[in-house]
Amino acid sequence: MTDAATASRTMLLDLDRTAWSETACGAFGFLTETLPVIKPCAGIVGETRIFGKPAPLAGLAVDQQAALFAESCLLPGDAKCTYGTGAFLLATAGRSPRRSDAGLAASVAWLLADETTYCLDGQVYTAGAAISWLADLGLIRDATSLDRVGGAVPSSGGVTFVPGLAGIAAPFWKPSARGSFTGLTLATTRAHLVRAVIEGIAAEVTWLARAAAEDLGQPLRQLRVDGGLTRSRVLLQIQADLLQAPVEVYHSRNATALGVAALARLGMGAAATPAAAIGSRAPAATFEPSISADEAEERLHRWRKAAEATVELHD
Repeated sequence: MTDAATASRTMLLDLDRTAWSETACGAFGFLTETLPVIKPCAGIVGETRIFGKPAPLAGLAVDQQAALFAESCLLPGDAKCTYGTGAFLLATAGRSPRRSDAGLAASVAWLLADETTYCLDGQVYTAGAAISWLADLGLIRDATSLDRVGGAVPSSGGVTFVPGLAGIAAPFWKPSARGSFTGLTLATTRAHLVRAVIEGIAAEVTWLARAAAEDLGQPLRQLRVDGGLTRSRVLLQIQADLLQAPVEVYHSRNATALGVAALARLGMGAAATPAAAIGSRAPAATFEPSISADEAEERLHRWRKAAEATVELHD
């Protein structure tokens, strides 16, 4: 068996019916009867004896949707971004499946009993991986020195970084693209390069947020964030600046595990509603925009121009 959220990431699910698609399975050469039974994300699906006495198993979800649930993104327009090896922005879309016109993936967020909630999904392939790359080059010692080096200058000095080190995902979907630095001068320092990488990650996430807002027909009210890179105050402040919206830091580094645990609580009857199963969502910190909308727009369009040039060069 599998859950509806995980099944929706296979490209084989009929989103309207939350069932395997005969058409998609046929295109890929699968028989629907050979695929797992699709189960709700909350509910008892079996039992285990690994802890001694039989214990029920409940709570099934794919990782990013589990984090979306943990961060209480329950209403259309609620969104979160997980900054790990990559960065993954998901926005809740409501009870009707949305096909993105802005280059995002459409997925099931969760299935509770017979009620499906959908989400839109965009990815930055290299976020934490780009920071590790900086360390490999000797530009920083490790992720803990990111703010010390990148925060030593107030801006990137006109340098723009496109984090296409493993190709560029949404909304371009160009796996052949490459990363790039532009705007280099003899005055460019190590600190400028590091800050440009931070700004490049935040800029691509912002364009994902804009794509979600375009599909949903409303701007994102705030962005809830989790993952290892949320330890970088420089990154989170730049993210709020470019988004022109508050960035709320999740209180735990284990959003995915806590999301599955909340689904299990719901499925076991230990909570009556998703909000009760999740519990408090008070952020550990909130970052507010500190620059004007005009300045944010100028930075974003400079990054977009560099990204489009990179995509065109490697198309």
